[in-house]
Amino acid sequence: MTSSRQPFSSPSLLAVIGTAALVLSSTANAANTNTNRSLQGQPYDYTSEHVVARASAISKDFQSIGGFLAQQNGADRQNARAMYQLGAYCQSFATLQLNTVLTEAIIQGATVTGTSESGATISGILHSDAFPGDATIEVMYLIPSDGITKICSVSGNPTPQYDQCFVTTGEITLPDGSTLGYTGYDLDNDTANGLSMQSMSSSISGAATQGYPRIGTFAAYYGTNKYADQFIQAAFDKVDTSLLTGNAEFSKFTQFGTNKFIEVATLTMSSWMHIIIKMQDAVEVCKSLPDGGKKVSEVPIWDNAVATYRGMGGAAGGTMGQLYHLANQYCAKFGTCQDGPGGTQGMAKANVKTYTHFNAGKRDLLDGKCDLAESSLDQAAVAMLIPLVQGLLYHAYELDLFKEQREVVQGEAAAFLHSVLPLVHSCSQGNAVMIYNQIKVGNGKMASFEAIKSSIEGQYECLGITCEDIGGVRDLSDPTTYQNRGFPCGAFNPGDTPSVGGGGDVIPDPAPIPVPAAPILVPTAPSPGQQPTPWPTQDEVPTSTPTDPPSSVYQLIEYDDATEDGVTYALAIGLPLLSVLAVAFVVFRTYMKKKDSGKEFDSGETDGASPDDETQDDLKVENLQGEML
Repeated sequence: MTSSRQPFSSPSLLAVIGTAALVLSSTANAANTNTNRSLQGQPYDYTSEHVVARASAISKDFQSIGGFLAQQNGADRQNARAMYQLGAYCQSFATLQLNTVLTEAIIQGATVTGTSESGATISGILHSDAFPGDATIEVMYLIPSDGITKICSVSGNPTPQYDQCFVTTGEITLPDGSTLGYTGYDLDNDTANGLSMQSMSSSISGAATQGYPRIGTFAAYYGTNKYADQFIQAAFDKVDTSLLTGNAEFSKFTQFGTNKFIEVATLTMSSWMHIIIKMQDAVEVCKSLPDGGKKVSEVPIWDNAVATYRGMGGAAGGTMGQLYHLANQYCAKFGTCQDGPGGTQGMAKANVKTYTHFNAGKRDLLDGKCDLAESSLDQAAVAMLIPLVQGLLYHAYELDLFKEQREVVQGEAAAFLHSVLPLVHSCSQGNAVMIYNQIKVGNGKMASFEAIKSSIEGQYECLGITCEDIGGVRDLSDPTTYQNRGFPCGAFNPGDTPSVGGGGDVIPDPAPIPVPAAPILVPTAPSPGQQPTPWPTQDEVPTSTPTDPPSSVYQLIEYDDATEDGVTYALAIGLPLLSVLAVAFVVFRTYMKKKDSGKEFDSGETDGASPDDETQDDLKVENLQGEML
């Protein structure tokens, strides 16, 4: 099959192959070819030291940003922004000024050693290719055996760690035993990070990704490939975004809502798409190499994507587990875990699916089966969508039925909203507008869980997911049952109360959202009325992995892009609502008559604070200490 995508441009073929050799040799059985071609350890973990180290560094940056934001003060908010923009622990590297220019090339990934001020040996690898005539080299610090907190970390770190940095003047030893002298290494100005949360957000905006279909879906909707960074920067500034569609009015939020949005969006928007792009890069390298090179050279790129997904915590997850932990967190809320009563404990089934495709894709890359690896990527992307949909539904439920309407909840809901909105829009423009208007920034208190639920459930088949994948909002006091009106699609909990539309109004199907004829660096978006599938289904792509048996897709209410369906939907909810309002009017009249007759009533006010005083509620989170997803 010939790919229509633009091939990924690596620094050099030598660098890619050299890095691959370095990574594979770091495993315990690297000398055995058959072992290299099989996965190590548990099926939910890569044991490569390189992958574990990268996962630790990414998680440490993410955890630190969340910790600063949780302090809810201006100084720590600025610290969080500096770390978001510059990085602190991930891919920390030194730029060294050599005493003499290079006479031979050194490939990216070559192992080197140096010394610290205390005389300790410091290990690193070449961060980029170095060529004859170069007067500087870039050396990326390797995470020491005693942990990520011991690495040289300067750049965006408000409390720099210098102990494990190279001495300011010294020598670097190369793999062949030769040395290179350097001088004038300025630890503050010559130390940077090769990866930050901002660069992760921006990695999806390169020209090389213009043919990637998933970028097209998001960029066509938001009007730019840099949508994730624009959302996060606007949240830091507390200003409204100016995107093509799906804007967020952060000026309506205080620091409580924007801080929570930033913390979640770095994961669900930046990290999520970065993982998919890196896997696509690996596939494109596979396609671009001659047949003889299609064995190991693209695997490190794929491994790095897995490391970003995995984070720290291994097979057990943990609070620094990145998207891996997010899936485990929400499976407990929706009954889609592997164990426990009602499927509320243990590994998320979404993680099982994701890692099945991660593993299959790695095997396919090692075998040079590029198209099958791309199939595994497609299926992994679908599985990675599951916790994002669950997050959107859960926080909509919190806002509407739990009446947990603090800004931190609204900010979290908005982050999940903007992470899935373009995908829903590619399936149904009308339903995307319905969901957006219900839960966008500033509208959270008016959210209708059932309007959002029915709108997105109708798109499950288009998105490639099922009712079984998502589950329902479990009652954790009795995990074998569901919360009131929190049942999965196609099911009904006998204890549910009749619905009158939740906390918001059901709006009719709006006019189609205009999409630019030629979006920036992306394919033209589908015309209004079309129903494209943004993710290939199991039947549409070749695969080397077993597929799950198909599950029926249930839809409680048919809500398509036809005007008459929108009217029918509005009537179905509106008529019962009118009946309830009539009863409420009678009750109110009775109340007023009793009050006029001299009866005393409790005003319901406490300590002078209105029940709707959002400031009082938001003060409850002032002392939160860096809660992780």
